Amino acid sequence: MIGSSPFPQPFGSPITQPFGMTTPPRKSAPERPREESLPRFINYLADYSGCGHWRVLWPENVINMTQRGLSQSTTAMVAEPRWYQNVKAVKLQRQAAPAQLDFIKHLKKIQQDHDFKIIYEVDDVVFREEIPDYNKFKFAFDTKEVRKTVVDIMDLCDEVTLTCDFMRKLFQSKLTNQKVTVIPNFVPYNWMGYLFNRSRIQSAFEKFKKKPRILYTGSGAHYDVANKTGGKDDMSAVNHIIRKTVDKYQWIFVGAYPPPLQDLVKSGKIEFYRWKSLLEYPQFITNLDPQLMVAPLTVNNFNNSKSDIKFIEACTMGIPCLCQDMHTYSTAPDDLKFSTPEEFEEKIDWIVNWKNRKRYYSNIGMLREVGVNRFLENPENIGAHMEALTTPYGSPDRKYLKKWNP
Repeated sequence: MIGSSPFPQPFGSPITQPFGMTTPPRKSAPERPREESLPRFINYLADYSGCGHWRVLWPENVINMTQRGLSQSTTAMVAEPRWYQNVKAVKLQRQAAPAQLDFIKHLKKIQQDHDFKIIYEVDDVVFREEIPDYNKFKFAFDTKEVRKTVVDIMDLCDEVTLTCDFMRKLFQSKLTNQKVTVIPNFVPYNWMGYLFNRSRIQSAFEKFKKKPRILYTGSGAHYDVANKTGGKDDMSAVNHIIRKTVDKYQWIFVGAYPPPLQDLVKSGKIEFYRWKSLLEYPQFITNLDPQLMVAPLTVNNFNNSKSDIKFIEACTMGIPCLCQDMHTYSTAPDDLKFSTPEEFEEKIDWIVNWKNRKRYYSNIGMLREVGVNRFLENPENIGAHMEALTTPYGSPDRKYLKKWNP
């Protein structure tokens, strides 16, 4: 708003009303909360990519836009104690370096005077023994020093927040700090939800009935690109199915593709697109007009601790997603899960077969409803974030978090 201060408390504002100017209140307008009355939150980010947005930046945006609080994020850690005046909570996203541990120790001293809550936020397993060797980003956590540091940081925090119940139990088995809370990933309507178009989905199903389009989106972390595991990775079990059906279906990969299928990518039989920015991603995926998305994963502790993002994104767009039958995708219906490569192939045919179009069309609304229930803007979903920020662990006031932390 023009004329309102962009400088949150406690530092005050250089903007003052010019002498002699008065603005009488408009009785018809609803009263807006005064900024100094709103809870203030500070987030220290590990990244500004997908993880940072899903777990911190998108919730922060909704919190600020709905005036539930005043939230701000940065990667530059502030040591000045006055910065934390009137702060309700400080969130640390996936901090793991020794210098960051030193900062947390300093923060604990400041906490004694300002009584804010310290939360550790993480969306992936950070324990080196649980990260698969094929994951090309494992090196960032693959030392004893980092392993000890990340545990020490979490044990110093008042609460740890993460994405699913399997992950919660795994972390509790590794930490002294047992105050671990699940906050699922919620998809913003204003990022992806508004793109849903039932008529487009049905038209695309008919348009591509002779060669249905099947989409996989994922980073190179899912593939054994460095050949550390002899080619065993998240896609290795189904690569032969993809090769076998490359003329029956139009396979599409976004972000990266399995190294054993490189020849099919180079020949153009498999469509491949490089990763898109978060801003571009939803519209880009929509424009690909997929009839099915797939989410194969190797069943291990690392993957069981992942969020169901791929399934929820697909539901948001009204597209079925065939998921690995594991804890990660416990939210998916049984007819959209597979356990073996043979079942993977059978269910693909069952879902996209033109003869089954009535069932496909009837399921669009059901899938969309699953996505709608996971919109970040829903009061109960942004409310879960707010409860973690403003209430103590185990508080009876946590009505929204109870659903995810029975």
